Amino acid sequence: MIGPIAVVVAGVLVALSGVLGWIGKLPRNRLAGVRTASTMRSERAFAVGNRVAGPAITLGGLAAVVAGLLGIFLPVGEADGTILAGVLLMAVLAIVGGILGSRAASRADG
Repeated sequence: MIGPIAVVVAGVLVALSGVLGWIGKLPRNRLAGVRTASTMRSERAFAVGNRVAGPAITLGGLAAVVAGLLGIFLPVGEADGTILAGVLLMAVLAIVGGILGSRAASRADG
């Protein structure tokens, strides 16, 4: 029961950072959002990069939330695969968002 709950919490945190980046409310920091050399170069680059990455990161977080919630209610054998799929989807979407955001940030100040 702890595993699915941890996945839900992680998904909520990832989705929240995605939404905040997407709407331009995520301040430049060293903890949340896309933090690459190009996004950390300036406030504008951070905002642009996270705005571009926001939709994918948000979707990834929501995928983990759904998988975790399903994992709470599914039988153990079925829950494991569902949770793993949700976590992997979250990771893939966060990576894709990060790549897109970093590329956008590198063009933001140039």
